[in-house]
Amino acid sequence: MKIGIDIDNVIANTFVDLAARFNEYMGRELSPSEVVEVMRREKLRMWGYWFLTWRKRLLTQVSVIDGAGETIREWHREHEIVLVTSRLPVLNRQTRQWLAQNSIPYHELHHSKETLKHRKSGACDIFIEDNLEECQVLADHCPTVFLMDHPWNRRPLGKSNIVRVSGWGQIREALKH
Repeated sequence: MKIGIDIDNVIANTFVDLAARFNEYMGRELSPSEVVEVMRREKLRMWGYWFLTWRKRLLTQVSVIDGAGETIREWHREHEIVLVTSRLPVLNRQTRQWLAQNSIPYHELHHSKETLKHRKSGACDIFIEDNLEECQVLADHCPTVFLMDHPWNRRPLGKSNIVRVSGWGQIREALKH
């Protein structure tokens, strides 16, 4: 089986661990949904934030979401793991370092613009993502798409092959059947 997986807020606790830094950079306290909107609307300002993130190596400091590491290590023995992230390619070295220091195995790692992950991942049997818009696109290319539940994606799913999950345990259970 070929399994596509996003990194931020799916494997890495990026939002939780970097929220204070992001709010400090923005100069105000933002809700999770507001952060997502700022990231989509204020592209130039976000370049500044990502440069700061890269310079301070912040992405090497985030924690692993509970259950992600063990599950991916287990799957890696029998399945093809393709990681596809919307992180800028300049963050590739830090991303690979973080994956290595957290013992997250994979067969491929790709950087892709939002809503184009299906082009980098190829034909996955399942994909795990936290961006609802990305899930809707992936649902046209993958039989099953798991949406990690977060405050910024709590809207109707729109497609029957998108499954909202609260964590990795729920994904493992769903795949047993």
